[in-house]
Amino acid sequence: MATASLMETQPRMVLDVGVDENGKTIFRSKNFNNIKPSATTDSIFAVAQALAPLQQHSLFAVERNDSSDLQA
Repeated sequence: MATASLMETQPRMVLDVGVDENGKTIFRSKNFNNIKPSATTDSIFAVAQALAPLQQHSLFAVERNDSSDLQA
């Protein structure tokens, strides 16, 4: 049976930049590196909420991307 070891975590702030000429919403994202893989979801979300007012555009979503090492 294979096992997974969490190697790194990368939070992403998705920002609402506005709309294009067709009325479709434009999103941009900011990724953050060097985050402890043991960081809780609540703490990552809290940091993103604290950084949101410092951004030029409004926060649309917060995502968490985890990378794992799979071993047999």
